[in-house]
Amino acid sequence: YNYQQKTCGNPPNNSVGVYIGIPFCPTRCLYCSFTSNQVGDAEITRYLEALKTEIRYVGRRMRETGLTAESIYIGGGTPTTLTAEQLDDLLQTVEDNLDLRMLKEFTVEAGRPDTITYEKLEAIHKHKVERISINPQSMKERTLELIGRSHEPSDIVKAFQKADQVGIPIVNADLITGLPEETPEDFARTLDEILALDPENITVHTLAVKRASRLVDVDKDFHYKQAQTVAEMLKIAKEKLKAAGFRPYYLYRQKHMAGAFENVGYCKDDTPSIYNIRIMEEKQTILALGAGAASKFVFNSGDGHRIERVENVKSVKDYIERIDEMIDRKKKFLLKSENSF
Repeated sequence: YNYQQKTCGNPPNNSVGVYIGIPFCPTRCLYCSFTSNQVGDAEITRYLEALKTEIRYVGRRMRETGLTAESIYIGGGTPTTLTAEQLDDLLQTVEDNLDLRMLKEFTVEAGRPDTITYEKLEAIHKHKVERISINPQSMKERTLELIGRSHEPSDIVKAFQKADQVGIPIVNADLITGLPEETPEDFARTLDEILALDPENITVHTLAVKRASRLVDVDKDFHYKQAQTVAEMLKIAKEKLKAAGFRPYYLYRQKHMAGAFENVGYCKDDTPSIYNIRIMEEKQTILALGAGAASKFVFNSGDGHRIERVENVKSVKDYIERIDEMIDRKKKFLLKSENSF
């Protein structure tokens, strides 16, 4: 917490974080509980048109109410499921419509290495995105098969190499402790291989068995059996990352996590993710756009501190057909008279 305060401080007045959701993935991972769809090109095109409508509306309201974006996070799903041309068009829409004068951080979650191409990274870099997240989860081939990933460890290495060639300044790598059949030794090898790729951030997640995941159908009590294994893995992570010059900068817990542990973000060279910190400390409004996205409006006034959630529907089809309703849900919170955050 002290490190968060030192590096990021409190949110600037009238600033918000912006989340833009791309709810598509090549396949659905065993543990995934996020909004993730496998659809055809035509549906993705229709979705992007609806999403751009929401971006334009929110951008107009931000200008009218004097709100500026401190951070933008394009997540998913897997945003790099989109083509390079679609990414370029989406990012141009963001640039053209949101007030970016005070922007400190712009992130695209590249996620699945099998979706990352040089052309997509060039499109991302062209729009001054300085952070991406490549999410190996594990470097063990058998684990990747078990969790439903359609790539190999070598694809992860190639994704990092492409990001380096393009010149992306900050790369985060997500790892998960407690995955099926993995031992602490397996996790240690994964961590060593990821450290060799020299990311600036590493987020160590504890496996959670959520109701919306396929894993809950396989073994709803799986996470209860993983406590000791995860404890050893987290100890390994703490020791190895400290020795490599990383320090923890944010922490959060979720329901149904193995051993009731936590997710911890580590960074080196003072590169913490502002968006990650803001969304967890809940001191700043997060405007969330896209199917399944949940905005959190934070109000600070003489009456105290309150948060109101405004959720978009999860179904891509419903989001497209009900985009006007999704916009209406935000309207009363983006009026000048209501703007006290």
